[in-house]
Amino acid sequence: MKKSVLNYLRFSFLVLFIVGFTSTHFAVPVMAASGQTLGDLRTQLKELQNKYSTQQNKKKQTEAERNANIKKRNQAENELEDTKAKITSLTDEIEKTNQDIDTVKAESEELLRLYQQLESDNIYLSYITGASTITDMIMRMDAVSQLTDANQSKLDELELLIKSNEKLSKELDKYEGELGDKIIAYEASVDALNGEIEELEEGTVSLDKQITSLKESIKSYEDLGCKDSDVLIVCSKAAQNNSEWLRPVSKAKITSLYGKRKSPTAGASSNHKGIDMGVAEGTKVYATAAGTVGAIVRKSSCGGNMVYIWAYVNGKPYTYVFMHLKEILVSVGEVVTTETVVALSGGGKSTASKYGGYDRCTTGAHLHYGLASGGFYNSSNFNSHTINPPGYPGLYQWFYTR
Repeated sequence: MKKSVLNYLRFSFLVLFIVGFTSTHFAVPVMAASGQTLGDLRTQLKELQNKYSTQQNKKKQTEAERNANIKKRNQAENELEDTKAKITSLTDEIEKTNQDIDTVKAESEELLRLYQQLESDNIYLSYITGASTITDMIMRMDAVSQLTDANQSKLDELELLIKSNEKLSKELDKYEGELGDKIIAYEASVDALNGEIEELEEGTVSLDKQITSLKESIKSYEDLGCKDSDVLIVCSKAAQNNSEWLRPVSKAKITSLYGKRKSPTAGASSNHKGIDMGVAEGTKVYATAAGTVGAIVRKSSCGGNMVYIWAYVNGKPYTYVFMHLKEILVSVGEVVTTETVVALSGGGKSTASKYGGYDRCTTGAHLHYGLASGGFYNSSNFNSHTINPPGYPGLYQWFYTR
């Protein structure tokens, strides 16, 4: 009997020791060690600020290049206008010269007719022989010859002038074409650079919002007393474990799946980093697992209002995100439960850019839900760790419970 009691005590002590050792050495350290620290947030902030500065410098360089091309285009347009004016002037000059040639030719024909008449009627001889002296006769003969030579010389000059003008006109036509090609090239370059500037502006706006969000996060955790080495989800007292995932709404239709798809906004193939649920704007969005609000982004040009929440499920760290929100009802550092209304859904007329809003990555009312595993992330590194959210039906299928 004593031996049985002793064995039972030994077994009980061993069980208590194993349970105590496991809970002390594995459960808490696993949750804490895999979490993001306040120091990590500060590092990310510096990286984002450096990236923002780089993009700003790139934008300035691109704007300078664009402006230089605009200047060259304007110069080419001015040259083109001058060239067109010269072509018009030359065309008028060629036309006038042609008229002069016609006049000289008519005069030459008249002289020829006169010469022929002189020869037949002896008028030329009478004119010559009517001279009073030899000198007068020579002068009269020379006058007739000079008149003929001058007429022919003028005709030759006019023909040379028209040939020269025609050659210059062809050269100007060629130059006009070259200027036109240059202007087209400058326009194409300006359009391309404007596109780059637009992308850079979007990128810097997005980075600016991420920086603002990260600063808010850092301030929030500092207010909670977190130190740089503290794991945020632990120091915010939200390191509770969840045994399952719930859904953010009680009823919805799956309108887009996780993974490869044809983008509804860009039209090209894209990699969708979550699932979309068709719900009316203003639908209450609940936390899918208890945790802490890690980051908030407001009015992003692609995604609109976003909330990132950190949580543990079955002892593993995750980050989940809601996008295209009409209204955010939580703040960074806030501890949430599965009954917490995190936000109201949007994505339609209240936020979409096609209705005059700020979110270009939505075409209608819906909720985007994304999930990342392995740690606690914000908008700058979330997409690199996404997984397919579990527990949802197929495309265009409905669910009716959380």
